[in-house]
Amino acid sequence: MTRDEAEKLSLALLKTVGLLDETAAYVKDHDDKANWDKYRHAVGRAMATVSLDLAEPIWVRFPELRPVQLGGSYEVDPGIYQPLFYDPE
Repeated sequence: MTRDEAEKLSLALLKTVGLLDETAAYVKDHDDKANWDKYRHAVGRAMATVSLDLAEPIWVRFPELRPVQLGGSYEVDPGIYQPLFYDPE
């Protein structure tokens, strides 16, 4: 995999985690506590898998792609997360 290919994949995985996070906010705001608790645990596992099992190996191989918010130097354009699925604001 080239660096450019790794960058595209890394950004896709970051978008995936962002979308999962939005779905969690949606469920929290639109469902009861029991369902929210189940969903929160499931979405947390999914986010961990995407982050640790899929993205982390890319960032180990290409450390310059590790996002700033995760201790790296790569500045992620916030526009990659648009359009939002759900914005609680």
